[in-house]
Amino acid sequence: MNLIGYQDQSILTLFWTGWIPFVLAIIWWMCGKRLASLQKKRLTSELEETKALLESLLQQSSDAVTVTDTQGNVELINDAAVKLFGYSKDKVIGRFPPYISEEEYENFQHAFAQVLAGKSITGYETKRIHQDGSTIPVSVSWTPIRKRDGQVVRIIGCSRDMTERKQIEQELEASEANYRLITENMSDMIFVYKKNGPVVYASSSHTKLLGYPIHELQNMDLLEQAILVHPDDLELVTNLFSREWTDENETTVVYRLRHRDGHWVSVESRFKPIRDEAGCVDSIMIVSRDVSEIVETKELLRQSDKLSAVGQLAAGIAHEIRNPLTSLRGFVQLLQSSMADQRYCEIMLSELDRINFIVTELLVLAKPQRMRFQEKNPVQIIHNVLSLLESQANMNNVIFHVNMDSQLPMISCDENQLKQVFINICKNAIEAMPNGGEVFVEGRENHDSRIQISIRDTGCGIEPSRMPRLGEPFYTTKEYGTGLGLMVSYRILEDHGGSFSIESERDKGTTVHITLPVQ
Repeated sequence: MNLIGYQDQSILTLFWTGWIPFVLAIIWWMCGKRLASLQKKRLTSELEETKALLESLLQQSSDAVTVTDTQGNVELINDAAVKLFGYSKDKVIGRFPPYISEEEYENFQHAFAQVLAGKSITGYETKRIHQDGSTIPVSVSWTPIRKRDGQVVRIIGCSRDMTERKQIEQELEASEANYRLITENMSDMIFVYKKNGPVVYASSSHTKLLGYPIHELQNMDLLEQAILVHPDDLELVTNLFSREWTDENETTVVYRLRHRDGHWVSVESRFKPIRDEAGCVDSIMIVSRDVSEIVETKELLRQSDKLSAVGQLAAGIAHEIRNPLTSLRGFVQLLQSSMADQRYCEIMLSELDRINFIVTELLVLAKPQRMRFQEKNPVQIIHNVLSLLESQANMNNVIFHVNMDSQLPMISCDENQLKQVFINICKNAIEAMPNGGEVFVEGRENHDSRIQISIRDTGCGIEPSRMPRLGEPFYTTKEYGTGLGLMVSYRILEDHGGSFSIESERDKGTTVHITLPVQ
C-alpha cells in the first residue's frame, strides 16, 4: 500500500508540474492576443479620428493646401485649392500641379529641391495659373514631412491668394504716387519732423527755394537746422520747435531762412501738429511759402512813402528858397546898374541862377508826374545832370570828363525819369571813389538806330560774385544803400525800350553802358 500511495503521489505531482504551466501559457497567450486585438482596434479608431480631424482641418482651411510626394506629384488637395486654381481633384491628384506655369517651373524646382533637403520656406511670393488662363498672385509656404529617421517623404504646400492684397498695394502705390506728385510739384515747402527731432519728410521744393539737397536737409541735426534761421528770428523759431503742441495752438509765422548761396529768404510757415493712432501729438508739419517778394513789396512801399515825404519836404523847401532868391536877384541887378565894376554882380547873378537851377531840378524830381514822352536832346540831359551833381563831385574830389558826340540824334523819352537814371548811376560812381577819382561820360550813336551812353569810374570795382545780383531790390554793395537805385533805373530804361549793362573789375573801376532807341 505504501508503494501504491507513493505512485499516486508521483503521478499527481507530475500532473501539476507539467500540465498546469502549459495551460497557463495557453491562457496567457490567448489573453495577450485579445489585448493586442483590443489595442489594435483602439489605435485604428484613434488613427481614423486623427485622420478625420486632419481632413476636417485641411478642408476648413481658407488657404489652398496640397500634399505632394518627393517627385512633386499631388497626393492630396483641399477644397480651397480647387476653388483657388479652378482644377477639380481628379485633374490634380496623381499628377504634377497643372497650375504652375512654365515661367515659374524653374523657380518651383529650385524651391522644391531646398524643401527636399529639409528646409522650410515661408512667404515665397510667386504666380499661379488658373484653369481659365488668368494669373493669380500667391504667397506659398512649403514644409517637409519626415519619417522617424529624418528622411523627407512628403511635402505640404500652402498657397494664399494675394490678389486682394496686391490690389490694395497698387491702390496704395497709386495714392502715394498722387501724393508725391502733388507735394513734389507744389511751390510750397512741406517739412515734417518728429517731436524729438528727426526729420521725417522734406519736399523737393526746398531745393528749388533754398538750394539744399533733400538728403542734406534730412541729415541735419538741430544745431545745423538752427544755423539756417536768421539770428534775429532764431528765438521765435526755437520757441515754436520746443513748445507743447495741441490742435488749439496751430500758428503761422514769418521768418527768414538762409539760402545755400548765402542770401536770406523770407518764408511764411504754418505749424500744424500731427497725431498718432493713440491721439498724441507725434509729429509737426510745417507748410512754408516764399514771401520774399511780398516782404520786399511792403518794404518798397515804405521806402516810397519815405521818398514821397522827402519829396514834399523838398518841394516846400524849394519854394521857400526861390522866394528870397527872387529878391536877392532883384537887388543885385539894382546894385549892378549903379556900380562901375559889374564883374562882382555878374558872379553873384551867375551863382543865384545856379541855385535857382538846382532848386528847379529838385522840384522836378520831387513832384510825381505821369510819364510823358517828348523829343529831347540826350546831350543836354547829361549836361543838366552833371551840373546838378557838380557840387557833390567837388566835395568828394571827383572830376567829370564829358565826351559826348554833339551830333547825337534826338530821343523820345520822359526827361525827368531819364535824369533820375543818370543821377543814380553818377552818384554810384562818386560814392565808389571816397578818396577822389575821375568819371568819364561818353555818348555815341550805334549802327542799329540806338545811342549808347557809357559812364565809367576809376573806383574800387565790384566783386565778380556780386555782379549777377545787381539790380535786385534791396541788394546793395554800399553800407547805407537801399538797393533800389539800380532796380528803379532798370525799370525806367525798360519802359523806354532801352537797357543797361555793367562791366567791372576789382580795383580798376566800373563801366555802365546805357542803350536807348533813337526817335
